[in-house]
Amino acid sequence: MQSVAIINQQMIRSHAERSKALNDAARSLLQRVLGCWQHDLSRPFTNNGRTYRVCVKCGMSRDFNLATWQTLRTRTS
Repeated sequence: MQSVAIINQQMIRSHAERSKALNDAARSLLQRVLGCWQHDLSRPFTNNGRTYRVCVKCGMSRDFNLATWQTLRTRTS
């Protein structure tokens, strides 16, 4: 009887892990298609000639123009 309980716990854990992976994949796909709609961005960083800001919540980067001090189009990274 105890082994049935252990198998049930493993099945539930496995299902939860698959559900989380599927939700993460769906969120990533939507962010790539629609872009990031969150506005909690980091300060500008410059690396290898590219200046950008990063969303603190999802990690998506946005190009940044130092001359006009404006955040530009969404870019995935």
